[in-house]
Amino acid sequence: METNILKRIFFDERQHWKRFVEKYGNRIRPNVIKEIEKFRTCGTSENGFKLFVCEGCHHVRKMTFRCKGRFCTSCSNGETEEWGRLLAEDMFQVCHRHVIFTIDEGLRNIFLQHREMLKPFMDEAVKLVQGWFKKKFRVTPGIIAGLHTFGSRLNFNPHVHMLVTMRGMKENGEWKVYNYIPFSMLRKQWQVVVLKLIRRTVSEIEKKKIQPLLQKAYSANAEGFYVYAPKQKGNVKEQLKYIGRYIRRPAIALHRIEEYDGELKVRYAVDDMARRYLTREIEHGKVKEEKTQEARRNHRISISSSEKQGQLRLFGVQ
Repeated sequence: METNILKRIFFDERQHWKRFVEKYGNRIRPNVIKEIEKFRTCGTSENGFKLFVCEGCHHVRKMTFRCKGRFCTSCSNGETEEWGRLLAEDMFQVCHRHVIFTIDEGLRNIFLQHREMLKPFMDEAVKLVQGWFKKKFRVTPGIIAGLHTFGSRLNFNPHVHMLVTMRGMKENGEWKVYNYIPFSMLRKQWQVVVLKLIRRTVSEIEKKKIQPLLQKAYSANAEGFYVYAPKQKGNVKEQLKYIGRYIRRPAIALHRIEEYDGELKVRYAVDDMARRYLTREIEHGKVKEEKTQEARRNHRISISSSEKQGQLRLFGVQ
């Protein structure tokens, strides 16, 4: 029996992935099919192998090749760990802040329909932080930014994670230390930046259609969109490794998939990092769509879903 529960969900005798492709194949990009196929053959003879033979006893051992794909939970986990380790080694061993930029829930579907805004979305967050530090302290901070488009409940929720140094270099070479981030000001500025990004991206016709959503997002968030940057405690190197792994992590880890009944339901733990092991039941197709979208966007974009009358549906599918 296949030990990888995600492989069972995709490729067991019920052929869920095959049926999914037959039904929605015209909506799946070619690179998604490619990544899923790499995942299917990972660690099997079909993907290639080496034979090692003992010259003494003639025992033969076959070592199969791994796929090294971003979608593969086994291969990507090792890559994520290594990336976190290298990040901690390469960055300055100084205090950092893990800064998170979010948006109003009502705007998420706009970004889902206009994925071309996701890269500018992340870039604008970086420019905002850099601009403030240059204006206030006349320094250039070190920043590593990552885009997540999934929430803990596997909903489409684009937000930006940043690792920001709390020290920076001035133009004259002076090394300056600071530890203050003006949340209230950044929240209002971030709100304006996001709304402007949407308005200059969508067409005039669509702009008129979504104007009520934009107005509601502005009026319902009097203090601006949520920006969070908790102070880090403990060993700096361990902080960097942890935050680095978190930025690069996949939408859902294998250990959070608690149960798969083979047909209709998958149970997964929600908010694992906070040690709150809430559990929900989701339709089998939901997990396939979650992982599919993640592969399509190279571990940056994940599921888009909503709850309606107690049931889960997929945007763009139903």
